[in-house]
Amino acid sequence: MKRIRWIAFTTLIVLSLSLLILSPLGIQPVSASVIKNGFAQSGTVIASANVVPTQVTHLSFTISGRVKEVLVSKGDKVTAGQTLITLDSTELETAVQLATAKREVTFAQWEYQLQPRRSQLPEDRVFAKARLDQSDAQIEIAKLRLAEATLLSPIDATVISVDVKPGETVDVAQVVVTIATLDKLQVETKDLSERDVTRVQVGQTATVSVDALNEEFTGKVTAISPIWNTIGGDVVFKVTIALDEQPAGLLWGMSTEVTISE
Repeated sequence: MKRIRWIAFTTLIVLSLSLLILSPLGIQPVSASVIKNGFAQSGTVIASANVVPTQVTHLSFTISGRVKEVLVSKGDKVTAGQTLITLDSTELETAVQLATAKREVTFAQWEYQLQPRRSQLPEDRVFAKARLDQSDAQIEIAKLRLAEATLLSPIDATVISVDVKPGETVDVAQVVVTIATLDKLQVETKDLSERDVTRVQVGQTATVSVDALNEEFTGKVTAISPIWNTIGGDVVFKVTIALDEQPAGLLWGMSTEVTISE
């Protein structure tokens, strides 16, 4: 027992002397949180990440109906405003025609009221004008409903999936096409801890290492998610990094390691 106490006492003295010697020299122990692969990484934050498109859009109709045409396939590149899918619009086209015919009748009544007559009352013209305005509004509404039967691409992108076929019935808000900007990729962290996220700010520089390409690329932090997630019981936050250049061969889903400089 005395021998054990003597060893413990001796160890304590050695540690105390080490601190006395190192402190005047400005040498401090390296924190374990900034060591990776045996090398000190002072002033950096390291996290695992994945390559993702800058925008992924799930498209749906605002009305229900039967699919008439599917004009794109998986892998197609589309431009903003391009027609992707159309619904059977027979009834909607008929509604526009009826509204237009009704407007013609109303306009004729309006012209009749403009002609001077002894029996004409001032309010007759007011009522005729109100009916004409109502007919114009009904035409616009019918045209808007007709336009809803055509699904357009909101952005330049690549078709990731097409989930309907001609003849199938779709419901309101049912996803029928998914598109993504595969030519504009970014990186999102997946395991950045709550301890490290406090050291990250928008605008900081980052180095992205892509194992599949055996290359490193530079970028900047563009967003820090305010919404937490959990991995294995640990709280993590997503940080988005925009690449300075779009590397050749970079693909959606590739694994990366991100080093963010403070």
